[in-house]
Amino acid sequence: MLADLVESALSSGGGYDRALLIGTNSRKLLASLARLPPSLPRAVLTSQRSVMEAVQAMNEPCSLLDERLSSQRLGMLTSLHDLVLQTVGEHLATHEERYLVVLADPIEGVLDIDTGSLESHTLVQLAEEADVDIDVVTSVLSIARSVADRGREGHSIGALLAIGSLPQMRRHSKPLVLNPFKGHSTERRSVLREENHETILEFAWLDGAIFLNRSGVASDAGRYVQVTSDVPIHSGEGGRHLAAKALSLQAGALAVCASSSGRVTVYWRGRTRYTMQVR
Repeated sequence: MLADLVESALSSGGGYDRALLIGTNSRKLLASLARLPPSLPRAVLTSQRSVMEAVQAMNEPCSLLDERLSSQRLGMLTSLHDLVLQTVGEHLATHEERYLVVLADPIEGVLDIDTGSLESHTLVQLAEEADVDIDVVTSVLSIARSVADRGREGHSIGALLAIGSLPQMRRHSKPLVLNPFKGHSTERRSVLREENHETILEFAWLDGAIFLNRSGVASDAGRYVQVTSDVPIHSGEGGRHLAAKALSLQAGALAVCASSSGRVTVYWRGRTRYTMQVR
């Protein structure tokens, strides 16, 4: 049984800083959770709402993924790095940690992962360099992942979100539409409030970029980014990626680009600093 493997890993290895359980089988997830020491921090990720509700009913933390785990099967191993990294960022881990990773369907197993071997420090370092709180960065990445994975009305689309100095970003762009954020309270525009994410997602579908200040408050949407000749162009880069690169270089912004191919890319100072394949 999977729960027995979890207990064996705890007794033989020990010293885990956190447990991460991923899967679509509520019975296996709950049985595995029951074997964890009460003091061990844990997180559960699933793509099925019924599983999330079953886990939460047992007073265990559980988040709903946009990724469809049941259809990935062995492909889940390919996205495991991103799933672990997502959890590292969202739990604000700023140092190396040892994770006990439990997979409970569509594949089953137990893994021992040292987060120091992942790119977890990249996000922390980016946040520090850009003078942006790490929770603002991870919240914006969460929205970008939703865009890259879900699309809109069955169609794959992309989006561009940039965090930085509003005067600088506005100086290098122009409005394509009336600003939908104008006149709304700071609380309703803050990316740190999860209940605002769907609203920001709706505006992300617009052509152009969404601008947020360094506190994570969305202030502009539908901005056309003016790309100057000093922005390097590489083969295969589309207009949205070029605009993100331009904002990061010209306006000193941390630019997050979600592409219609399901990839999320973060640009800083004209360079690609972080990527994640969502689907």
